[in-house]
Amino acid sequence: MRGIIGYGTHVPYHRLQRSAVSEVFGGAPGKGTRAVASYDEDTTSMGVEAGRRALRDAPDVRPDAVWFATSAPAYLDKTNATAIHAALRLDTDADALDMAGAVRSGVGALRVALRSDEPTLVVSSDIRTGLPTSADEAGGGATARRPARGR
Repeated sequence: MRGIIGYGTHVPYHRLQRSAVSEVFGGAPGKGTRAVASYDEDTTSMGVEAGRRALRDAPDVRPDAVWFATSAPAYLDKTNATAIHAALRLDTDADALDMAGAVRSGVGALRVALRSDEPTLVVSSDIRTGLPTSADEAGGGATARRPARGR
C-alpha cells in the first residue's frame, strides 16, 4: 500500500494564556492559549511521543527508515534521528536520518517518503520561540507530528 497509513501527534500539556503576554509586555491582548514545551521537552522527545502514536495506529508496519525533520534540533553535534530510532525500538537495520535546519524540511521529507517503496516513518517536530513582545512569542507554539507511510 502506498500513502499515509498512520498519523500521530503530540502537543505539550502546558499552556500560556496569550492575554498574560500582553499584561506583562503590553500590546493587544491575544485570545486563548498557546502550547508551551516543558523544561525537559524538546523537538526530539516530542517527536518520540508522536512516533509512538503513529506506530500504534499501524501495528502491522515496521518502518525501514525514520526521517526526522525540524528547524530546531535538540542536538547540533549528533543525530537526533538515532535517538528517536532507539526510543521507538525500531529494527537495527532501519535507517535514521536527520533533515534539519529549515521550516520546510518536514514537507520535503514527507514528499520523498511518499515516493519511496519502503515503509518510512517521517517525524516533523518544532518548538516556536520568539523574542519578548514579538508575534512569535504570543502566537507560536510547540508540536510534533508523524505520518507513517507504507508500501
